[in-house]
Amino acid sequence: MWSYPVSIFLVSMNPLYHQEPSYYDLHRLITWLIVGAAFISASGVLIAIYAEYQNVGVQVLQIRADFLGNYINSPLAYVFNLSLLAAGLCILISMTGLYLLKLDTFSQCIALTGAWVGVSVILMGIFPINFLSIHRIVSTSYLLSTLILHSLVIIAGIVPRFICPKPLFYLSLISFCSAVSLTLQLDWTILDFPPCVPQTHFCTVSANMWLQTNLSIIWCLSLAFAMRRLSKILYHRAQECQIL
Repeated sequence: MWSYPVSIFLVSMNPLYHQEPSYYDLHRLITWLIVGAAFISASGVLIAIYAEYQNVGVQVLQIRADFLGNYINSPLAYVFNLSLLAAGLCILISMTGLYLLKLDTFSQCIALTGAWVGVSVILMGIFPINFLSIHRIVSTSYLLSTLILHSLVIIAGIVPRFICPKPLFYLSLISFCSAVSLTLQLDWTILDFPPCVPQTHFCTVSANMWLQTNLSIIWCLSLAFAMRRLSKILYHRAQECQIL
């Protein structure tokens, strides 16, 4: 099952299709867009954290991640929100490219779910915590889409006819558990989490949010490497088919 850790998808083995140059160009585009999404989101988060650290010190780690986008209290909220906007756009475009590869129905389901994640991230950048009612809806949308996306990747890692890289599988498993934990902590009547009071107790919601944020960035990089290996292996297989 793990002998060719090339993709989370069942790959079409039509050699004529794989010999098209645009096929590999699309793979490379998807790879670099996913890397770009991870880099942009990580940069925005780090810059916003550093700015907040100047005010509250290490207590910044007890602040919920979405509070960094608060235009009133967070010094560089606009950087954080713009990074979400750009990262979400990269995810959306990369998942559109993945859908257009038409590897199989399951990969297209993953691509559509990934596009849902991208749209949710874009909307979180447009509607930060200041727009509380809308932000609650889009952040819940992000949580649910992430939960479904990781579920599909876990299925790809378990079902024998799908091939899934081990790092991507294990990251999805951990991220799925983190997303489930956040789902259980969510107050579904108001679509929000219980407030954190850093001065009095350890905030599990905040810790779980930061864990999910970091896992998402690492997961994107793992997916990008999987797509890169996929394009290389398919290229070599196409070359072998030409020789034969």
